[in-house]
Amino acid sequence: MKIITQLSAALLALGIVSQAGADPVVYLTGSTAFRSTIMTAILNNTGTNNGGVFDTGSVTYVTYGNSVPTSCNFAAVHGTVNGSPVFLDCAWSGSEAGIASACNTALQNQDRNGNTIPLAGSPETWLNVSNVTLNGSAISTNPPSSVMESSSHGADLAQSDTSQAISWTPFVANTPTALKDFGVEGIVTFTITRNNQSGNSGSGIPTGASNEWVDCGNVTLPQMNTLLSLGALPAGFISGNTNDNDFTVYCVGRNLGSGTRMNMLGDSAYGAHRAVQQYSVGYGIEETPHQNALILTNEGNNGYESGGDVGKALGILGSCQQADPFNGGTGWFAIGYISPSDALNAGNFGGAPTNCWLTVDGAFSNNGNIENGSWWYWGHEHLLGKYQISGTALTLGNVLFNAGLNTLATQNFGSNPLGHDAAIQNSLMHVHKNGDTGFPLPGQ
Repeated sequence: MKIITQLSAALLALGIVSQAGADPVVYLTGSTAFRSTIMTAILNNTGTNNGGVFDTGSVTYVTYGNSVPTSCNFAAVHGTVNGSPVFLDCAWSGSEAGIASACNTALQNQDRNGNTIPLAGSPETWLNVSNVTLNGSAISTNPPSSVMESSSHGADLAQSDTSQAISWTPFVANTPTALKDFGVEGIVTFTITRNNQSGNSGSGIPTGASNEWVDCGNVTLPQMNTLLSLGALPAGFISGNTNDNDFTVYCVGRNLGSGTRMNMLGDSAYGAHRAVQQYSVGYGIEETPHQNALILTNEGNNGYESGGDVGKALGILGSCQQADPFNGGTGWFAIGYISPSDALNAGNFGGAPTNCWLTVDGAFSNNGNIENGSWWYWGHEHLLGKYQISGTALTLGNVLFNAGLNTLATQNFGSNPLGHDAAIQNSLMHVHKNGDTGFPLPGQ
């Protein structure tokens, strides 16, 4: 026996490397806003009674795309469910892309010039579980093509920040779009923030922030909707101070595959399917790789594929000191919509309106304001299964749904009113929404 074969056999016996090929594979995609919550459940190795998906001690995994495993773009996870081994193959591309992938259909996007282009992840291309080593690695780069499956195909399960009622891929009975809704696992949260500026003054205001950046610590809902529509506004339009008009504020956001975008446009009454104008920071969305440089590009109705990419864009420092590349003003800054976890992971901090995060009509994004109705930008997190889902995929869907509920409870998500949790337990909500759009109403 060759040494490498002996080593692999030894690792397999210790449970450090899982054997690929013999066990069923279930494919999961969808929401990047809920990714940190459900990946916490998936990687939990203490069993289903403690919020995990798999049996105690059975989890092995590898993740790609971020040094934080719960913020990964791709993951291959192996474990047992009620004693039966299974692979869970994860690719996080956004709620709407996830719904389309579960329907095994292609969702179309628009490039910066308004041309129709395919949306990544609909359907998804997955890790080939036979080509990866499940040793607990969190690999910060995206996987090479050599470890991907050769062609795209639909998902078995998809996390979504909204239901199919407002989806770009709506439910049609007796067709592949008739997805199974396992239910609402919890409330998925979002925030609105300015881009980072350099330095820490000790006062909560970055030392690199301009007066215009500071003055725009609050935005009204009509102003936010105008920014979404036009893509750029004089800072004085938001602050009310005409001396601020030497700065321009630019909108940064997500593409058509995003539940974060769908909630932003639907919750604000802007119009869930209405076109927007958005910008990228760093490098154009259609070009790669992302650069840590102040390159501002008009993306039209397009936007970033993931919340992590929005976080990176809003984390590039120094825009207040750069001349406005489009309107010729003294400087500029950006406002973006994003999940709290993606913002915080990128160093875009909240805690007070004098930091990066904005108030909207005087209300701040935190657990307590969401639970009591002051903050309206949140959604119902659904788990959806493919048409006529059955067998191992159905079993894992039921376990995953319960793990989502249990994780929110065991992690006490939403229990700190001043916290910024990625999700909130349903039981803590004192308000409700009748559907996927509109503002909170009293009562559960």
